[in-house]
Order: sequence, then C-alpha cells, then structure tokens
Amino acid sequence: MAEATTATQTGGGRHQRRLKNYLLDPHFQFKYTGYLMLIAVTLSIGLGSLIWRTSNAVIAESSNAVRQGEEVVARGKEVVAESQKVSLVVQMNIVKDPVYSDNPALLEAFKADAAKQDERLHAQQDRLVKQAATLKQQAEALATRQKAMLYTLCGALALLVVLIGAAGIVVTHRVAGPIFKMRANLRNVAHGRLRVPTPLRKGDELVEFFETYRTMVISLRERQEGEIAKLVQAIKTLEPKAEAGELEPLHSLLRDMEAALEVKPSIGPSAT
Repeated sequence: MAEATTATQTGGGRHQRRLKNYLLDPHFQFKYTGYLMLIAVTLSIGLGSLIWRTSNAVIAESSNAVRQGEEVVARGKEVVAESQKVSLVVQMNIVKDPVYSDNPALLEAFKADAAKQDERLHAQQDRLVKQAATLKQQAEALATRQKAMLYTLCGALALLVVLIGAAGIVVTHRVAGPIFKMRANLRNVAHGRLRVPTPLRKGDELVEFFETYRTMVISLRERQEGEIAKLVQAIKTLEPKAEAGELEPLHSLLRDMEAALEVKPSIGPSAT
C-alpha cells in the first residue's frame, strides 16, 4: 500500500520553472535582489567616477598642451615679425652705407642670407602652426571619445545593474521555490493530509531540509498505513459479533485515517 500511495502522490512529477512563477515570494525576492542591485549601483558609480576623473585629467593635459602650442606659435609669429623688421632696417642702412653701395655683390649676398633666414623662420612657424593644429585636433578627438565612452559606460553599467537584478530574482527563486512548496505542504499536514511532496527542481536550494521533511511525511504515511491495516483487521474480526451501528465509531475513525492518506476506503459501506 505504501508504494502505491507514494506513487499516487508523486505522480505529478517535478514542477518546471516558468517565467510567470519566478516571483513566488515577491517580498523576500525583491528584498534581497534590491540589496544586490544597491551594491551593483554603488560599485558602478564608484567605477564610473574613477574613469570619468581619469579621462578629465587626460583632457585637461591635452588642452594644456594645445594652449602651450598656441602660445609657442604666437611667439614664433612675433619672432618672425621682429626679424623681418630688423632685416628691413639693416637693408635700409646697407643701402645708405657707401661701402655696400659700391659693392653690389656684397649687398646681394646679404639680401640672400636675410631671405634664407626669413624662410627658415617661416618654415619653423608653419611647423609650429601644424603642430598646434594637430594638438587641437587630438584634444577635440579625445573630448569626442570621452563623451562616447561616457554614454557607453552608462549604458554598460545600467545593463549590468539590470542583469544583476535579473540574476538576483533567479537566485532567490531557487530559495523561495522550496520555501513556497514547504509552506503549501505544511498547510496540508495542518489540515490532516499526509501528501508526499514531489522532489524539488534541479538547482533548488534547501534540498537536504526538504528531503528530511519528505522522509518524515513518508514515514508518517507508512505508520498510518500500518495502523489502518490493523484497524481494518480489527473491524473485520468484530463484525460477525457486533450489532448494527456498534462499529460505526471505528468505521468513522478508519474513514478519517484513510482521508488523511487520500486512498480508497478499505471497507465499503455495506460492511458496516
């Protein structure tokens, strides 16, 4: 009888996880999932602040380099302008000097040397302008990358928090599920129904605790089945000698005991 009863009680098989029943105990699950998400948000803010400060420091250094480059270019322009002024003054003095006026070749050589010097200064100035422009472009590119990094970082951290929240629901469900099932089975016992609970789903927590409870219910059922067998035997023994209705209390007790096990009556009404 024990084996048949157990098979009847466990015939439903294991419950499958479905999306709709992941929130079996919202208070418990939201509470601990909230803790996990709070930790994730705190760590995300800390990490984001660190990355943001580091990128701001890089941008500040780049901007400082651009300003220094612009200052160097400005000084170079001033040097070129002053050099040109000096060259013009010297040329005017040379033209007035009788020594150079009597020697055109010497004057031409000076002019050629002055032109080369101006050319070198202009070339240096152009290089400085290009370097300053390159630095400025690099600074702008860094600023653009910083904005893109900020958006990416915020999106990634937000996704991380959401995933941790979802993982928290899944993990707490592995605890809430067995608790929910235990609560339902304990209510059955409180109402006098000794139903053998189906095994937990794969991956659930509290397995040892639940199996201990399940073993207890099976043991109680087996004990009650033995008592039912003894009671049935006693009724059958007393029936030939008992008067009508005299064994009704025993029959009532038998029905209650069999109802607790949810099994078919051992003795039909006609036997009373």
